[in-house]
Amino acid sequence: MNRDPLLTRTQLRWLEWLVLAAILLACVAWASLRGQPRAVNAMVQDLAGWVSAPSAREDIVIVAIDDASLQSVGRWPWRRAILAQLLRDIEAQKPAALGVDVLFSEPDRVYPQDDLLLADAIRNAGNVVLPVDWRMADVDIGAELPIANLRSAASELGHVNVSVDEDGVIRRYFAAQGEDTGPWPHFGIAMLCAAGRSHPLCRGVQAPRPGDAWVQQSPEVFNFARGAEPYRLYSAETVLTGRVPSNAFTGKYVLLGATASGLGDYFASPARPSSRHIAGVELIAHALDSQLSGRHVTPASAATDAVVNVGIILLALAAIAVLGPMAGLAMQLALAVGALLLSFALRNWAGVQLAPAAALMGLVVIYPIWSWRRLSAAASFLQQEMVTLREALENTGAPQRNAALVDDFLDRRIKAVETATSTLRQMHGFVRDTLRQIPSPTFAIDPQGMVSLHNQAADQYMQTLGIPPQGLIPIRTVLQGLRIKSTGQELWFATPEQLGALPAESEVIDRQQRPWLLLAEAFRAPAPDGWLLMLVDMTELHKAMEQRDQALRFISHDFRSPQASIITLLEMYQEFPGQMTEADLHHKIGRLANQSLEMAESFVQLASAQSQSLQRRPVHLDILLQEAIDDCWAKATEKRLQVRYAPRRLEATDTEIITLGDRSLLHRCLVNLITNAIKYSPAGGLIEANVTAEHGYWVVHIQDHGYGMNEEQLTRLFQPFQRFHQNSQPHIAGIGLGLTFVQTVVQRHQGFVSVTSIEGEGSCFSVHLPMNGGDDSALPPAP
Repeated sequence: MNRDPLLTRTQLRWLEWLVLAAILLACVAWASLRGQPRAVNAMVQDLAGWVSAPSAREDIVIVAIDDASLQSVGRWPWRRAILAQLLRDIEAQKPAALGVDVLFSEPDRVYPQDDLLLADAIRNAGNVVLPVDWRMADVDIGAELPIANLRSAASELGHVNVSVDEDGVIRRYFAAQGEDTGPWPHFGIAMLCAAGRSHPLCRGVQAPRPGDAWVQQSPEVFNFARGAEPYRLYSAETVLTGRVPSNAFTGKYVLLGATASGLGDYFASPARPSSRHIAGVELIAHALDSQLSGRHVTPASAATDAVVNVGIILLALAAIAVLGPMAGLAMQLALAVGALLLSFALRNWAGVQLAPAAALMGLVVIYPIWSWRRLSAAASFLQQEMVTLREALENTGAPQRNAALVDDFLDRRIKAVETATSTLRQMHGFVRDTLRQIPSPTFAIDPQGMVSLHNQAADQYMQTLGIPPQGLIPIRTVLQGLRIKSTGQELWFATPEQLGALPAESEVIDRQQRPWLLLAEAFRAPAPDGWLLMLVDMTELHKAMEQRDQALRFISHDFRSPQASIITLLEMYQEFPGQMTEADLHHKIGRLANQSLEMAESFVQLASAQSQSLQRRPVHLDILLQEAIDDCWAKATEKRLQVRYAPRRLEATDTEIITLGDRSLLHRCLVNLITNAIKYSPAGGLIEANVTAEHGYWVVHIQDHGYGMNEEQLTRLFQPFQRFHQNSQPHIAGIGLGLTFVQTVVQRHQGFVSVTSIEGEGSCFSVHLPMNGGDDSALPPAP
């Protein structure tokens, strides 16, 4: 029977879907692992940060060296004696911790006594944090520390460096940065330490030993607080003049830093519009807020981003594959919104920042591409069907519609339906006449189980049963008593359910004990609306099978025949020396010996595997497998098969795949398996081989996509002289000892062979060899 064209179109649609899925998933995975597209990710992440922005803590206060302070006190830099007074005024209100975001990397050479005053003020406060900056000169990267007397007076040191993204915006900082022997905590974390809170990164003011590398650890995302100026800010000038409330700093975390124009370090941030940058001291305040509140936001790993984005695209691909156009579009929009909501939710509730841009871009392109492909395929199919229909009508003489070139697309479809209806009426008579010429009894059955159409051979068959072939005849009357030959189970034809349960092919015996092959095929409308039953006479086939059995018995006898012939030749030569020359004798004996040797070679291989002592040496299984593939290249090429070695994770990690064993026997074992796969695979297919590790064993997998085996065949797989597919694939040669050899070799190496197979889809042979070279005490029991 010919295949239904709809199946071919379905397969083509799924093939296109698989190609689109593979390309899109690969692109999304690559983009996710590379953090691309960065601009879209940054936009989504900034939006998520804005939506989930927390309220600012009230216990964080900024004392700003602003423009008003410079006008009042004088231009920067101020004398350190003034800064010492500023610290004393703040400390008088007993803050929890005091952070001074001002670098003191060089001593005051004009007023050296000011350094002593500032050091005393820092020491008396007892909870002051000073900044650590970094310097870069050529390839020299290091920490810029405060001068020694100020550093020794401080409580903690913390770095104030931030990570600037490609667009120049500040979004992240590192919890620790510095020499690999002891990186400095971020300034915000150092403030916690100075306030007496415990933290794993607290380290005081002791400088680390010189290290081999500059490290940046534990990246965190700024969780910017809500509001244009979220934290209470006092001008340094108002503190020095005593114009702040008496409890403005009590029990609070006070940050002193520059905000004056052209003085402080300003950065672009997603929490501010482009016209309003954020001062470095305020960045510290936001980081300190996150540390105090425990609202940490960390970027998701590249692998997590890839898994989430690929999962979203998989859902989108499934939606366009199974849903209609409108439902598919709605699903794409829902997934896009879901990706955004997931990003917002994970940042707000789990403190994880996703990068969903790859999935969003995939959702943007997937629906237009797939819709274009489906529309193109539909238009191409309709055009092809109309051309095919015209060609068919030219041969049938059915009426045709003209002027197709001036009709629009819908008119052409309508006229194609009209012509198809006319053609069907004509083809009904043609099929009826053709059916009568089929040499096997054939019955067309309607949904009620009545014979609506049958051929001449069916008439003759019913006459042999004594059934008149006229009128509507129930099929159960014709085929009553039909039973399956192998099991004796009787088949029933009384109801549509029983007809629908008939196997597509089954060898049966009728009431006259005649063997038949029953073929059953349902007419699909979308539901079965009838069946076509055909009885193929198996009498001649059984005769052929008997002849085959006789041939097999003859072949088994032929194993001894060459040796008997050689003995006969020698006896004749001795008894009648003049009737045969020595050259003729040698020629005939050589020919017979080669025949015998060829038949016995498989036996010799098996006997060698069973009896010869193993020459155990370290064997690289992956290299041995590739050599076996190379040795089978000619056979595979002859059959237009591709044998592919597909390295897995073991090769990627440079794992040495070594076992102790006899290299020659193991090589022959793998060659036998690959040769078997070549034998039992249709031309143009693919055979895959690889090595994995399982529970103390190296496992060599050889997967074909050939004919496969059923459960009953699997039970006889490794028995000697067992051959499969000899009926369906008679061209496959052999005597059934190859797999017996494989099992013998593997078992002698303290391994085992497992097989999975599905009929019509292929088989996978897995050779398990011990990693430890065959020490049974260290291995799990073989199944």
